[in-house]
Amino acid sequence: MQKYGETIAFHRKRLNMTQTELGEQLNVTAQAVSKWENNISEPDLVTVQRLCKIFGITVDELLNRADGAEETAAAVAPAAFAAPAGADTGAQKILVGYCDSCKRPLYQGEDYSVFQHRGGRQTITCRACKTKQDKRQREQEYTHEKSMFTRGLICGGCIGGAIAIGSIIAAIATGEYLLLLLLVFAVAGFTFSSSLFWSEMMRDMFFFFFKSFRMPGVIFALNLDGIIWLITVKLFLAILSVFLSVIFFLFGCIFTPLASLFIFPFSIAAESVKLKKLATSAQK
Repeated sequence: MQKYGETIAFHRKRLNMTQTELGEQLNVTAQAVSKWENNISEPDLVTVQRLCKIFGITVDELLNRADGAEETAAAVAPAAFAAPAGADTGAQKILVGYCDSCKRPLYQGEDYSVFQHRGGRQTITCRACKTKQDKRQREQEYTHEKSMFTRGLICGGCIGGAIAIGSIIAAIATGEYLLLLLLVFAVAGFTFSSSLFWSEMMRDMFFFFFKSFRMPGVIFALNLDGIIWLITVKLFLAILSVFLSVIFFLFGCIFTPLASLFIFPFSIAAESVKLKKLATSAQK
C-alpha cells in the first residue's frame, strides 16, 4: 500500500495545523496522526478522503505525491501542477496551497488571501476568486439594504394609512372633528414604522422602553410575622414593578413615534446616501 506520511505532514504544516488540531477534525487522536506521518500505520479510505477535503487536494494527488516526489517541508508542487505558462521554469515554485473556490494551485509569491476559520482551519483564495466573492458580497448587501428600505416604506404606508382612514371615519361618524388630530399620529405611525426597518437609532430608542423595573431587596425577621411581611412586600413590589414597566412601555409607544416625526427626514436622507454608496460599490 502507498506510504504517504510525509505528504500528510507537509500539508498539515502548510495549513499551520498541529497534529492535535488535525486529529480533532478527523475524530482521531494526535497519536494516530503521528503514526500516519511516521509511516507506522495508514488511515483508512474514508479518512483519506476526509484528509484530502481538509487539504484541498484529490486522492490521486495525494497518492501521486507519495509515489515519487521528494517530501520535504519546502517541497515543490507535483508535476501535475506545474508552474503557470509564461513563468520562469528555471526557479522552483513552492506550492502554498489550492484555491478553495476554483481549486487552482497557488505558489509562493502569488497574490492570494488566507481566511482563518474557527477551530484553526484555514482556506486560501486566489485573487480572482476573492474579487468575485467581494463583488457578490457587496451586491447582496445592497440588495438586502434596498429590500429593507422598500419594505419599511410599504409597511409604514399601510400602518399610517390605516390610522388616517380610521381617524377620518371616526370624525365623520361622531362629528368630533378634533379626532382629525389623530392624523398626526397617522403620519407618526408611518415615519416610526418605516424607520424601524433601517434606522438603528430608532430601534435602540424603541427597545429602550422594553424593560422591567427591579425592586430592592427586603429585610425580614426569621419568624412567622417576618415571613408574612416578606410575602406581602414581595407581592406588592412585583405588582408595582409590572405597573411601572407597563407605564414606561406605553410612554415609549407614544414618545418614539412622535420623536420619529423629527428623526425621519434625517434618517431617510442618511439611508438614501447609504444606498447610493452601496449601489456604486456593487457595480465595481
